[in-house]
Amino acid sequence: MLAHLTVALTATLTMTLTVPLTVPLTGGAADVPQPRPGRLPGASASVVANLAGRPVQLTSYSTLGDRGLSAWNWAPARRAFVRGEDPVTVSPDERWEAILRRDTRAASVVRFRDRKTGRTSDVELPVPVEHTEHGDQYLDTLWPTWSPDGRRLLVNVFAPGSEPRSEGVVLIDVPSLEPRFVRIEKALITVGGFQWTRDGEGVVVRWGRNGSSSVRLYDLDGQVRRTWHVRGRPAGQGLGTFTPSGRRFVTACTALEQAACVWDTATGKAVTRIRLAFNEKWGTVLGWYDENRLLASTKDGVGVVDLRGEVVETLLKADGKENFHASFTARRPS
Repeated sequence: MLAHLTVALTATLTMTLTVPLTVPLTGGAADVPQPRPGRLPGASASVVANLAGRPVQLTSYSTLGDRGLSAWNWAPARRAFVRGEDPVTVSPDERWEAILRRDTRAASVVRFRDRKTGRTSDVELPVPVEHTEHGDQYLDTLWPTWSPDGRRLLVNVFAPGSEPRSEGVVLIDVPSLEPRFVRIEKALITVGGFQWTRDGEGVVVRWGRNGSSSVRLYDLDGQVRRTWHVRGRPAGQGLGTFTPSGRRFVTACTALEQAACVWDTATGKAVTRIRLAFNEKWGTVLGWYDENRLLASTKDGVGVVDLRGEVVETLLKADGKENFHASFTARRPS
């Protein structure tokens, strides 16, 4: 468990691609190349399905070995995964790349790249400074996450700790790239942190303490709008926490994240609970694939799973002996 959490957390450290991607892409998102079936470089895992035309995209993966962390990011202009120091996150329309350059000694920065023009822009995050006995430190930042419509990027802001609590989020509007800090204190920041609502007008997060928590909904000014008394953390991979219609949401809801719980958004009542494959060396993958199926960890790797827990299709196979963390995000072709 600690190994795969280390991959998930360490994979958000400062990033600069070793090979600058300066070649702009032309055409719409539907034309953006996707990874082809085959073994992934630097890993024992393999893509085993055609990923073109799907509602999700494999944007990056990380491995942790004797030589430390290795992160690989999908570069469509090169039709290959490129090694970097940290993962890239890609907007649902596949136009924008964002890389969090994390720092507590200075303001963290998000580097945006417009795939259409090839232009890059650095956005300094308006993160508060914490006054400590060791001097001033900027609050920590993690998990940049795109809204479903691709109009905003969210970055979690928190004070570090074994069970860190939120201080808020930074929201960056796109394409203006204007950032603002929204204070939301004391939410329980576990893997993934804050997640978007389906309409992109709110965020959800775990609240309480490990073993006894709920899920809270906040508007984009930081005001509480609702609390669901449900178990687990909001899932963040694939299409995210909520179905495309917004009628259901999913959480990783047991110790070691060995189960997924689906809830009715309107009532907060349980819809179903399914077992997830667990491997202490893999990072858990969980989120929606479409309205009625999940993207989830399976015994072979990552696949599409129905609400009875049956694996409909395997997308990626991974060696259970390797520390491996895959990142799938939403894809909304134009």
